[in-house]
Amino acid sequence: MFLKNIVKLTGLLILIAFSFFYSDRVLSVVSSNDSLMLKIKEVSDDYKIETIDGILDRNTIIPGISGKIVNVEDSYKKMREIGKFNDKLLVYDLVKPKNSLDNNSDKYIVHGNYNKKLVSIIFIIDNDRYLDKMVSIVNNKNIVVNYFVTYDYLIDNSTNLLNLSNSEIYNYGDDGEYTPDNLLFANNLITRITKNSAKYCLAKEFNYTVLSLCSKNDLFTIVPDIIIDNNLYVEVKNKLNSGSIILVKLNNNNVMEMSITIDYIRHKGLDIVGLSTLLSE
Repeated sequence: MFLKNIVKLTGLLILIAFSFFYSDRVLSVVSSNDSLMLKIKEVSDDYKIETIDGILDRNTIIPGISGKIVNVEDSYKKMREIGKFNDKLLVYDLVKPKNSLDNNSDKYIVHGNYNKKLVSIIFIIDNDRYLDKMVSIVNNKNIVVNYFVTYDYLIDNSTNLLNLSNSEIYNYGDDGEYTPDNLLFANNLITRITKNSAKYCLAKEFNYTVLSLCSKNDLFTIVPDIIIDNNLYVEVKNKLNSGSIILVKLNNNNVMEMSITIDYIRHKGLDIVGLSTLLSE
C-alpha cells in the first residue's frame, strides 16, 4: 500500500512538472510569434550601441566604453503589460569593452577615452598654501577636480577634506611613494570621510613599484599625459586633448591662470570631471 502511494505521488509530480514544462514551451512559442515580440526583434539592432574597446599598448591602457544591446525577452515582458511597442520600455544588457580596466589593473592608465569629450585636472596636496584659492575657483566654475593628498597632510588635516567640495580625493602616499601600511590606512580614512572610493594611485612617471603594489590592492595607477609646473594656460593650449589627464602644480602663477584655463577647456567643447567619470567604462 505504501509503495503504491509512492508510485502515485511520483507519477503526479512528473505530470505536474511536464505540465509546467509544456505550458512554458507553449508560452515561448506563442510569444515568439507575437507581433509585439517580432517588432522588438526587428528594431533591436537599431537601438544597439557598439562598444569602444580599450587601447592596450605594452604596459599602458586607455579605457574603452561599454556598449549595450536590447534584452528582447525582458523588453517584451514590460511592453506586454501595455500591449504595444514603446521604445522607452526597452530593457538593455551592458556589454563590457574588450581590454576592460577590470582585467588590467597591472597597466598604467595614461589617458581617458578620446570619444568622451571629458578631461580631468589633478592637484597634489601637501600643504594649505593656495588651496583655499583653488577651492574657491573650482566652486565658482562649478567643475569637479581631483586632489591627491599626501599621507602626512592627511594625518594632520583629515577634517579639512570635508571642505574640499566639487572634488574627488585620493591618496598620494609619502609624496608619491606607497607602502602597504600607508595605502591601507589612508585609503580607508579617505573613503570613510569623503564617501568616494579611493581607487587610484598617482605616479608622475612609470614606476613599477607603485604599479605592482597598487595593482595587488585592486587599485589603478594613473600617469597623467600632461604635467604642468608653470605657465598653465599656454601648456594646456598646446597639449590639450579630449580625455587628457592634467596634473597641475599648485603655485601662484597656475592659480592666477586657472579661471581662464577652465574657460579655454570649455570653449574647446570639453567638460572637466573627476577621474571616476573620465575613466568609467
